Amino acid sequence: MVMEENLLLEDLEKIKSVADPLRVKVLKILIERQATVKQIADLLGQSSAKMHYHVKELEKQNLIKLVETIEKGGILEKYYRAVAKSYQLNYKIS
Repeated sequence: MVMEENLLLEDLEKIKSVADPLRVKVLKILIERQATVKQIADLLGQSSAKMHYHVKELEKQNLIKLVETIEKGGILEKYYRAVAKSYQLNYKIS
């Protein structure tokens, strides 16, 4: 997957989704490398269920993408990656 250099966040929903400090940490991990929800949870010392919720929210806003699915022992491992190397807020209040 080719990552964009910079993603401009102009939509309020996208901005809200990165307003959570935990999601910022998830994005930082996924900018550096692809990872599963379990791997992210382990790195951040959080439960997989909590991380699954945050990953799905970031995916829903197209800030991260599912890039690979690997079957290991009948279990599907889903790997996610950030869509950009950096994110910049650009929201104007009218």
